Amino acid sequence: MEDHTQMSWKEDNVIGQLHNSVDNVTLAVGQALTNPSEQSIQNAQNMIERAERSVTMALESRGNLDPISALQEQLNRDKEKLNTIH
Repeated sequence: MEDHTQMSWKEDNVIGQLHNSVDNVTLAVGQALTNPSEQSIQNAQNMIERAERSVTMALESRGNLDPISALQEQLNRDKEKLNTIH
């Protein structure tokens, strides 16, 4: 029973970290769209790279769970938005 609780907590933690990472991308892309400076675009690109690594780690450690897939889709939409400005 303890192992199940531990796995659930770890799963929540991985998904929580991924969620934060994708949220940071959404904010950074929004800033880049509002103020398309080199710095804001570079910041958004850096956030995307970090989030992509987080997605990869989450998929490797947890498999293809619905919350991970949904966050990956959100990340892909944000990447497409950023691509519209450069």
